[in-house]
Amino acid sequence: MTLITLRLAAFSALVLSFGAGAFAQDASKPSVPKWRPKDGVYSVPGPNFDTRCSDQAEAYVELADNLIGGDEYSCKISKMTDPTPGLIRLEAACSDAQTEKTKRELILLRRIDDRTFSWRLATAGAKDPGTKFSYCSDVVQQTYRENEARSKAEAEQKATGENGRQKQ
Repeated sequence: MTLITLRLAAFSALVLSFGAGAFAQDASKPSVPKWRPKDGVYSVPGPNFDTRCSDQAEAYVELADNLIGGDEYSCKISKMTDPTPGLIRLEAACSDAQTEKTKRELILLRRIDDRTFSWRLATAGAKDPGTKFSYCSDVVQQTYRENEARSKAEAEQKATGENGRQKQ
């Protein structure tokens, strides 16, 4: 009985030492940081890029507020996942200004470089190759932030004013 106990103890120690080594290796693996595009406005890169950014940026990203959109549509993000490094999968409810309808969309954003990503709608049966967007200049970003803050303040003031009239 003593020999069996010793063998069992030696086997257990061996198993535990391999297990601890495996856990130590997993713990030391460097984690890959999740990629996120910068919040702000974007346009399609190419000729007249700066002009298009200044006149009317073609897309905006506001992940801090769970919003993403473009010229004539706006999407409220309900779920964001990272299937692979450099790829974000967004489930969103998107409103189209032309049709005034809201529909569910699956949006894939793939990192190209620090300032550029590809935006693709993943719709069943559709072959959307995606569109490249690049981050507009700091001057355009500042103007965008100022305009957004002004619009938000005006909307709040209007809501407060309407609420005040309703109470009277």
